[in-house]
Amino acid sequence: MDVYKVPQSRGPFIAASRYVAAFLCLVIVVYYATAPPLVSLADMEKRITSDKYEHYLGETVSIKVQLVNPFDHEVRLEPLSEITYDTIQAGKPWVHADVNINVAHGSAYHMSPNENLTILDEALSPTEPGEFTFNAVGESLTLMIHPYKEASLISPNVYLNISAPTRIKARERFTATFSIVNDNSYHVKLPAYNTFEVKYGFSEDALSGVVTHYDWVTGASIDIEPHSQYVHNTTPLSPSNPGDYILVFKVDSHEVKHTVRIDP
Repeated sequence: MDVYKVPQSRGPFIAASRYVAAFLCLVIVVYYATAPPLVSLADMEKRITSDKYEHYLGETVSIKVQLVNPFDHEVRLEPLSEITYDTIQAGKPWVHADVNINVAHGSAYHMSPNENLTILDEALSPTEPGEFTFNAVGESLTLMIHPYKEASLISPNVYLNISAPTRIKARERFTATFSIVNDNSYHVKLPAYNTFEVKYGFSEDALSGVVTHYDWVTGASIDIEPHSQYVHNTTPLSPSNPGDYILVFKVDSHEVKHTVRIDP
């Protein structure tokens, strides 16, 4: 009977391969025996937070969804690929979304005790005032969206403005716009002002030949949308003489001026 024999040259190679395979198996066994325990989303503490908890209509609401390791030892969080959230504004469903996420790139994420992991960072702009609720991972966060912010002409980014060119030729026609600007990301409400004054004329002898529009306004508050303006007066002008032509807009004690240089 013939007996098959492994060629002398292949014996060491097979032996080495078996050694490597055994070593790798040992490494894997040791790794899983000593690795932190694997946990799921259900095992984590969940937190939903916002940059602030009262907003004004038009502002962007920034919301974070975080997971916190509640254990006193390191854990491995199983890979996450998607998170679903929904929102309710003024008592009505608003946004429902499935968001793809890529936590740990398909591998378990190691988390130390009390470590937190942000799995969603979302920016939303509610369109209605009232309570705004964000729901995700079994948790909810409720914020208040106010319809407007009380403001005045000394509030940040609220100011009088005159829109007009800075230089033209004599008898060239232009339009001057006298307005109150709200350069904030939210809606503002201004109080009722008593007087609005629009003046324009040449600078000689303190606005000689000036034309004045003087309006009395009572009981009318002013609402201005985000990054918008309330236009009080729009006037077409065509000065015929060279010199500095001065435009003035005054609301109660607040005043702004604009100079248009008239060339011959």
